[in-house]
Amino acid sequence: MKTNPHARALSGLALIWLLGSAAAGAAEPLPALNLDLGQTTVSGISSGAFMAVQFGTAHSATVAGVAATAGGPYFCAGQDSWAGAGVGRAIARCMQGDPSYPAVPITATDLSQMSAAVRAWGARGLIDDSANLARQRVWIFHGYNDGIVKRPVSDALQSWYGGFVPAGQIFYKDELRAAHAQISASCAVSGNGAAMAEGASCNPCAITGGNFINQCPAASASGSAAYDAAGVALQLFYGPLQRTASGSLGGQVVAFDQRPYIQRDGGSLPAIRASMADGGYLYLPAACAAGQPCRLHVAFHGCQQQSGNIGTAFVTGAGFNEWADANRIVVLYPQTAATTAVPLTPFNPQGCWDWWGYGDFGYQAAGHYATKDGTQIAAIWRMVQRLASGGSATVGVSPTTVPALQVLDASASQVALAWPPVAGAAGYRLYRGTGADGPLQPLTATPVDGPSWVDGGLTPQSSYRYQLRPVDSNGTEGSPSATVTLSTGQTAPACDPYFSLAQDTVVDRNNRPTTKVCP
Repeated sequence: MKTNPHARALSGLALIWLLGSAAAGAAEPLPALNLDLGQTTVSGISSGAFMAVQFGTAHSATVAGVAATAGGPYFCAGQDSWAGAGVGRAIARCMQGDPSYPAVPITATDLSQMSAAVRAWGARGLIDDSANLARQRVWIFHGYNDGIVKRPVSDALQSWYGGFVPAGQIFYKDELRAAHAQISASCAVSGNGAAMAEGASCNPCAITGGNFINQCPAASASGSAAYDAAGVALQLFYGPLQRTASGSLGGQVVAFDQRPYIQRDGGSLPAIRASMADGGYLYLPAACAAGQPCRLHVAFHGCQQQSGNIGTAFVTGAGFNEWADANRIVVLYPQTAATTAVPLTPFNPQGCWDWWGYGDFGYQAAGHYATKDGTQIAAIWRMVQRLASGGSATVGVSPTTVPALQVLDASASQVALAWPPVAGAAGYRLYRGTGADGPLQPLTATPVDGPSWVDGGLTPQSSYRYQLRPVDSNGTEGSPSATVTLSTGQTAPACDPYFSLAQDTVVDRNNRPTTKVCP
């Protein structure tokens, strides 16, 4: 979410226009596929995380899961978003990492106002009814070396979701030493952290910059295993999935023309005036191209990760395609474009998604950008509708006869668990024991509906045991799964990173450039 000097953006704008036009000219139309629209999920990094939360809230009747890396709560910019005029105040409150914009806390009153907007707009039909949020599963990530969007912002996002979504459906990963980046297991690490060839390399875990795609060791890994953010999030949404190796993908990346979907007030709008690129990308598994029922995941890149800046590095390196390939998940990668003070275009020199109202000139109230009629949200929804126009069959998963329980992830205080469906089960009951031989106790009073659950309030660096038991329609429990044992992680160390937007570099609290990171 950086804002570099205007000259840099201006020098690249003409090239972005040329690349975007050329790509759109050669791009295919979006295909009409056979999609199970009710299993649509979204994710995003940085401004893309804000956009994922916005899109998932505006279309909560459709979106079943939201993953947000380094993002904040819905309508975080508040009244400062009117026509994008209060961007400095929005940065101070909703990013908190630039010493030039002294951090302003997101208060309980702020969260209450954000939540009130959701309920009021839902009642008016500007977004879907907020009651739909209760069915979503939510994955939140914050790396403790992230000085661009600071931890209190992600904490506020968890608190905001807590007002709508059951705690057992929200997993918050916060103990990795990551910087501000998409954390991927589908890239090779470059030692210097510089800009890399697209799709080939990424940064070490604690580096800020380059293509903002980093690789981090898994907290529990003793060897070279990388933390797989995309895999954890998608399996929290869908249950256990099969990962395809990067070199064995059977699907294809398809470039498509975004321009037909970009409109405003009932008429077409040039893509650049929405700060969107002419072309976007789609990962299309072979089974989905052949007409089989599939699900949809929308992945929002962050600032400076648009294709006009890093090519297809995010599309091929974010880590989603490997999990989509064998599990009939289509991945939509919509694209922004960097824009500056060119007449009739928003000021968005780093290609961020609109979370502070930069595209809302001419509207009478703050927040239009975050509703279903917001220019970017509406454009992406039209893309989703086009993709789903080829059929509406349900994607089913073959049930097992023997229940199986899988640990997706563990933080210092939470454990994310998932399981495949069991034949004849109307729900599932989870049991937990402490230590090596503590008795197993039920976690919830009523059976869990869905493929996953998050247990919270745990003690760091402690051992726990879990068991799953299917429950039939009469409330009778079936045979239990094997018991799984795990240890929770360490609490994240105290870390206070900063980043100067104007200097485009990591700084200390006094705004001086630094290379220090927290261990």
